Amino acid sequence: AQCDVWFPPKRIPLEDGTTALLPVLVIVPAYSRFITGEMVPTRQTADLLLGSWSLIEGFGRVPRRLIWDGETGIGRRGRGPAAGVAEFCGTLATRVHQLKPRDPESKGVVERRNGFFETSFMPGRSFASPADFNTQFAEWLERANRREVRTLKARPIDLVDADREAMLAL
Repeated sequence: AQCDVWFPPKRIPLEDGTTALLPVLVIVPAYSRFITGEMVPTRQTADLLLGSWSLIEGFGRVPRRLIWDGETGIGRRGRGPAAGVAEFCGTLATRVHQLKPRDPESKGVVERRNGFFETSFMPGRSFASPADFNTQFAEWLERANRREVRTLKARPIDLVDADREAMLAL
């Protein structure tokens, strides 16, 4: 599964009255292109791992590999994983595969989905809070995963079970 952090181009109101640009963790299995995502508080390791757990739990299965670029909260290629990432992967019997720097083609599936969010999810929307963003995003993802992907000539919702079968038990 390809993983990425996407920053919606809209500030989200927080409980303290301020607003912030918050990250959205996105995980997309490469075969089905089934999109999952959730706004997380920060790009720090703990928030990325908690968000990853939430999305993996939603699959009900564990991807054999989580493909990341050089996201600092996950670790840097050549320097090893960030603190806690190896334990997270060991607990789930998965592994993180970190890509070489400046290699966006290797994560093209998830990168294209991030662009899709900008053009199809974001326009005309407003959000009252991070929870409101996640609610609207989850509802939109249900519809998005039911639309046909031109390159697949299929709908992600119809292919995701094949991805799940290739994943490990949770």
